[in-house]
Amino acid sequence: MIKKLLLLCVGIFMIATTQGQNKKAANYNNKIIDIQYKLVPDVVDFFKAFEGGSLTELKAKKDVLSKDFDKAISKVSGMKAFDGDIQLRDAALEWFKLYKNSLDSEYNHIIQLASIPKDKRTADDRAKLQKLSDELIGRETEIDLKFEAAQQAFSKKHGLELKSYEIGQK
Repeated sequence: MIKKLLLLCVGIFMIATTQGQNKKAANYNNKIIDIQYKLVPDVVDFFKAFEGGSLTELKAKKDVLSKDFDKAISKVSGMKAFDGDIQLRDAALEWFKLYKNSLDSEYNHIIQLASIPKDKRTADDRAKLQKLSDELIGRETEIDLKFEAAQQAFSKKHGLELKSYEIGQK
């Protein structure tokens, strides 16, 4: 279940390439993707800590990641609309804010439960952890699809071709 959360957060990035002459639109899209991509090392580090990290370690890594999302939100918030088009920027902001808010709320509970050794977790602990994870996966899937739709619309409007890159391929 933790691996599913990791895959949602850092799964695939859509880099824009120009089909025609609109390099500015491609650069605008790619700036947002670069901001997302820069989060990947700390996201991966955070989720790797679930494989046996202590509560203190998990909290420290969560705090680092939360600050990373604050910086990303600040950068994207500072971006102007592209030729009057704010949908991509706003969808990216929603994406960043959802992950930031989940770090500051649900993950506080998740790391408490995940830091309990597996053999000492009660059925209630496991059920709570599963419920929190399932709820997050649902919300994250929805926001990921919304961002992808905004990115597709932006690319179509500005004559761009999107190429998918999984982590490590960029």
